[in-house]
Amino acid sequence: MEHTHAIVFSSEMAHEMVHSTPRAPAATESAVQYMNLANIGIALAMYLSKLGYSARAHIDGNYQVLATAVAHDAGIGELGRLGLIMTPGHGPRVRLAVVTTDLELDEDTPINFGVQHFCEICKKCADNCPSASIEFNDKKKVRGVVKWQSQMETCYKFWRTAGTDCAICMAVCPYSKPHTFYHNIIRFLCARNPLARHIALKMDDIFYSRMPRHSEKPNWFARE
Repeated sequence: MEHTHAIVFSSEMAHEMVHSTPRAPAATESAVQYMNLANIGIALAMYLSKLGYSARAHIDGNYQVLATAVAHDAGIGELGRLGLIMTPGHGPRVRLAVVTTDLELDEDTPINFGVQHFCEICKKCADNCPSASIEFNDKKKVRGVVKWQSQMETCYKFWRTAGTDCAICMAVCPYSKPHTFYHNIIRFLCARNPLARHIALKMDDIFYSRMPRHSEKPNWFARE
C-alpha cells in the first residue's frame, strides 16, 4: 500500500448502551457503530476511486493501519491511560475507521485538551479494570513511544471469559459523560485549567462514584 494520506473519522457510542457493560447491549452498540463506520468508509473509498485516486477503507476486522495512532496524529483526540483515543466531546466513547488514499490533502495536527494530565491524576479506568490490564503507574517507553501500555492479552482473556465485550474503562471515564450544558462547561474548563481538572475529578467521585454504575438494558433493546 503506497497511500500518502489518511482520513480518519469516529462514531459516537450511545451513553446508555455503554453503561450496561459488561452485558450484551454494550457489545451490540459497538457492533452497530462499527457497521456505520464501515458504510461510511466503503462509500468514501469508492467515491475517491471514482475520482481517479487509489483508496482503501480500514474498518473493523480489516485494518492495515493503527486507527488509534492515525486518529491521534489527525487531531481526533488524545491517547488516554486506558489505551483508547479520547475525543473532546465524547471521551473514549467512540469507534474509529480510516480511509487511506494517494489524494493530496491538507494535514491536521495532534491536539492537547488536558487529557494527559487528567489521566495522571484520575486512574478510574485502572482502578476498575476487572482484569488489571490497564497501567496504573507512570508511562513507559514502548517501541519508541512514551505512553501507558495496556496488557491486551489479559484484557481479551476477560472478554472471552465474560462472553461479551468489556467497556468498563470506557463507562467509568469522566470524559465519557453525555453532552449536557453542565458537562460541556466542565469540559471547557478542564481543557484550559489544570486546577479545574482536580476539581472536576473530585466532583465526579462525589456525584458518580469511583465505581461503575451499571444501567439496565434500554427498553427498546429488550423488545422483540
